[in-house]
Amino acid sequence: MNKLSGLVSAVVLMMLVSCAEQYSVVGNSSESILDGRMAYIKTIDNNTYQTLDSCEVLHGNFHMAGPLDSVRFVTLFLGDDSFIPFVLEEGDVLISIQNSQIRIGGTPLNDRLFVFFTSRDSLAMLRAELPKRESQMYLEGYSQDEILDVLSTEQMKLNQSLDKLETKFITDNFDNVLGVTWFLELCNRAYNMFGYATTTPQIDEIYGQAPESFRQQPAIKAFMDEAK
Repeated sequence: MNKLSGLVSAVVLMMLVSCAEQYSVVGNSSESILDGRMAYIKTIDNNTYQTLDSCEVLHGNFHMAGPLDSVRFVTLFLGDDSFIPFVLEEGDVLISIQNSQIRIGGTPLNDRLFVFFTSRDSLAMLRAELPKRESQMYLEGYSQDEILDVLSTEQMKLNQSLDKLETKFITDNFDNVLGVTWFLELCNRAYNMFGYATTTPQIDEIYGQAPESFRQQPAIKAFMDEAK
């Protein structure tokens, strides 16, 4: 009877372990310089990066997998270089690095994150092109006042588009780690800009729409309490 009881317990334990959520991060790269480097999944804890998993990059491929205790926003490091932010969640996270182009996906939150990053980067590239536009307009004979008027208007529109994109991304993801993480990114930007915890109109707008479960996230609550 004891042997049977022990066998049943072992089977039950195996079933529980097998039913636990698992993550799998599968990566490939065309960059031969990455071969032989260590790939790390790291998360920030008390302002310090902590390693959750690691493996070696072999022939452009790497794979890390294990049990998942919670969904986290993490960063892929290749060697000492901070490389790719992504969400560690149940399922197969696919990361592709091809000719300096990075793609993440394979799981619901990472698919959302990639769409957001793609839209954000497109707007950021347009904003980065403005200094070149200034030189081009100068060569075309525009006056300095005309150039300033046109480019300042374009920059304002791009900044507004970026704000709207980020705001929608956060509000669409109030119920998961994407919304929390990117809201804290806005808070961190405000802190770095002013040198102390404070809000911006964008932060106030988002916080005003947020459900109580979002507001009670420990890091968000701590920042907003300090900013008051």
